Amino acid sequence: MKKQLTAIRLSHIAAQQGVGSIARLENDYTGVIVDTRHWFSSGIPDNKNELKNVRRIQRCLEVPQRLYLPPTGNEDNDSDLEKAIPAVLFPNYLQCVECGQLDLNPWLHNPHKSTSKPRCTNCSSGVMSQGTYCVVDNFGNLDDVGWNYLCHYTYDDEAKHVTPPMGGQEKCYRSHHSNYLQVKFKNGRHEVTCTNCSSVTKFEPSKLGLKPIKPQPWICETVPKEPDGIKRKGEVVEINHPSVYSPIVSEGLVIPPESNNDGGSTEIGDVLKYSDDFDGILNAPNNLLKKRRLSQLARKLDLSIEEIEKALNAYEFGCDENEDQELIGTPGQMKEEEYGALITKQTFSPSADFKTLHLTSFFNELRLYLPQDLLYISYIIKDLIKVERLRKVQVFNGFLRSQRDLEPVNEPDNKSKGSEGKDDYKPQVVQPNIIGDAEWLPAINLYGEGIFISLNTNWLRTWASNEVIARRVNELALHYEQSESQLVVDELTPEFVLLHTLSHLFIRELEDKCGYPASSLSERIYSSREADMNGFLIYTAVADKSGSLGGLMELAEPKSFLAILDSAIKRAQWCTLDPVCSDHGGQGRDGLNRAACHGCTLVPDTSCDYGNVFLDRVLIKGDREHGVPSLVEFIRENLSE
Repeated sequence: MKKQLTAIRLSHIAAQQGVGSIARLENDYTGVIVDTRHWFSSGIPDNKNELKNVRRIQRCLEVPQRLYLPPTGNEDNDSDLEKAIPAVLFPNYLQCVECGQLDLNPWLHNPHKSTSKPRCTNCSSGVMSQGTYCVVDNFGNLDDVGWNYLCHYTYDDEAKHVTPPMGGQEKCYRSHHSNYLQVKFKNGRHEVTCTNCSSVTKFEPSKLGLKPIKPQPWICETVPKEPDGIKRKGEVVEINHPSVYSPIVSEGLVIPPESNNDGGSTEIGDVLKYSDDFDGILNAPNNLLKKRRLSQLARKLDLSIEEIEKALNAYEFGCDENEDQELIGTPGQMKEEEYGALITKQTFSPSADFKTLHLTSFFNELRLYLPQDLLYISYIIKDLIKVERLRKVQVFNGFLRSQRDLEPVNEPDNKSKGSEGKDDYKPQVVQPNIIGDAEWLPAINLYGEGIFISLNTNWLRTWASNEVIARRVNELALHYEQSESQLVVDELTPEFVLLHTLSHLFIRELEDKCGYPASSLSERIYSSREADMNGFLIYTAVADKSGSLGGLMELAEPKSFLAILDSAIKRAQWCTLDPVCSDHGGQGRDGLNRAACHGCTLVPDTSCDYGNVFLDRVLIKGDREHGVPSLVEFIRENLSE
């Protein structure tokens, strides 16, 4: 591994960045976050970094490895990088902004931290800027562009053939030094020029089939041979292209009893709220101090040492040994358990990571004073719950590179591509430690607040069984089944599409009302006919343990919430692209949206759990021509008092 490292902020390990991603470093340079083998001394994380009370999440997410927080040392402390997340500079080429001269690895003695940029050695006036292109493949490899190869090997579009260098060009290629290369923009296109042998070639990334030579920028070995039956495809893209990095992240909310609430009747449930004392015991530097702190806590709570040790075991490992099965969920139950925790009234300790306040009764009282138009809008809602605090655990499982839907490209060693399909180049998952043999995964805690609502089943079941509505959603479900989409949804039902669309409209309204940008808000959809779930959670969560500022949950107050609900319903009525948007049979990613576009319903990709698809605002506004009833009109006609 290269010795030239720098540190990364903890926030870079969130959803869109992790091992293998390109992040912004000092002085506007970019770099790649290295794998977890280099995060701690000898690749072994410190015990104090292990996440506590997450066994239910591990089981539900089917994650057998232990979960550890990344190192959180000072990002400017290069002398102790095991206490920070390391990264290497990438791309390694610098290019002169004046003459286009390329220079490979011009940094010596870590000068990238200097405030002054390197100067071009060719024209002596131009500033050297970091390159913007890289090479990726479907095996997750990442490397610099082979500018030397591109300049001396030429590709004939008509003959579909690569011509290797000959004579002086071959000699130049074999003994080449990067200082001879220049990339210039001429005649509306980029050209790569060798000033030594005068070789010139067009630079057209979409037509190139280069493959990475090294697995990753921080690994010096060459890419291993392709396994039998799996083909490797490379592509040249800009470093901010979607092909460069796609994280594989799983997440879940920490709910009672692991969230340390004191609603239980056991002594363990009563003392679990003393998390600071338990952390002090677990992090004691020696056994003597650990025993002393145990005794102090026992006296403080008037309990025996044995009772404190039992509570400590429950705090450290997530549950008591005899209550293991009660506290741990099973695969597929995560959202059902979260939904149950959200709709159940409970009491919470001051230090709990999960707190809710049920406002349904106050919302029902508000109906007594509402005009007719708002009254029927209010009947959309069954439960209104303020989520005063939540903790989300986000687990980084690996990443992908290259896009699955790209067609095979022409490469020097390709004989015939006619019989090859897209599945021949399916992206392969890269593990956080590259090798894939680690017993732990990186994860972070995110703390925040939110608003949870569930829909009124008195009208919802009748609405979902409407023949026109069911047929409209079934057409979307059939399109989803026939597509090659990587998105996963358990049940694509009318209830789900309605919940998802309402969730997006809410996010857009909340952006206007609470001051949070839409990109900082997230959704969590709870929809299942079998489990009788019909609700969604809109929340914001940050890495700071203090959480967010409270502006979002305050909008759950009945009057404020009803105003937002009314605005969301009105937002669905019209789009700047109507009538095209409303009448569209399939738009958006893989054509999996009906009436939904950037003008009305879509939100930032980081806010949506389903890739901004499975949306249709016609289910809310209605379409008389095609027999789709307006949601409010349907409730007015069908809701029995």
